[in-house]
Amino acid sequence: MPQGNFEFQGRGLSFLWLLIWTTLLTLITVGIFTPWAYTAQQKWIARNTTVDGKPLEFTGTGLGLLGNWLLVFILTTITLGIYAPWGYCRLKRWEIDNLHFAGATPFAAPIAARRV
Repeated sequence: MPQGNFEFQGRGLSFLWLLIWTTLLTLITVGIFTPWAYTAQQKWIARNTTVDGKPLEFTGTGLGLLGNWLLVFILTTITLGIYAPWGYCRLKRWEIDNLHFAGATPFAAPIAARRV
């Protein structure tokens, strides 16, 4: 199995600043900012990660996550938590679908190949 050389260059101080401003905005908006805070954190992680020297890029947006996040929350609530594992996979799939090598054209899998 081929292996890639992953490298993470993030620094604690820059992540601390990210956590401070995303947490403050999430608290001020009573949680509504959560999808935007999460995508800001994913962008920071991708910006600070390389695979075999190639930088990563996270292209997801808070608005793009909001619909999935609300759907997972509602279905998990209605099913008294039973939907949680499927919801987690849905959110993780969205996250990975929005992670690419910087400058590369994002790959769009055919809709029939995607699972809910």
